[in-house]
Amino acid sequence: MSANDPGDLHRLFIDAVNAHDLDAVMALFEPDPVGVDLDGNTLHGGAAMREFLGGFLSVTRRLEGQTRKVILAGDLALISSNWRAVIATPAGSSVTSEGTTAEVARRQADGTWRFLIDDPQFLHESVSEAKS
Repeated sequence: MSANDPGDLHRLFIDAVNAHDLDAVMALFEPDPVGVDLDGNTLHGGAAMREFLGGFLSVTRRLEGQTRKVILAGDLALISSNWRAVIATPAGSSVTSEGTTAEVARRQADGTWRFLIDDPQFLHESVSEAKS
């Protein structure tokens, strides 16, 4: 599962999350990505992203979303989406969470695109407020 266009990344991410396929999700990221978890903590590296995304997959019953914008600058792309997830609570009920993302993707040597930076709640917190 490869993104031949940066605009494909969100659809592929949603498909992989809904399939609960962590390996497919991680294949959409560069080996050393930077991300932000839902508490605003900055994550560095593939292992940290895998741990966060594995936890997200374990409680996510359904994810949907739509790409809002793609801005290209050579081998980089700034992309954003609106998303909504149905999340399982410890009590067994469901809650809905939603957000607006900001990601930077980079074109790979083979022409495909992968996420380099991912913030799933970009509009919920300013950069100066983010925890590192």
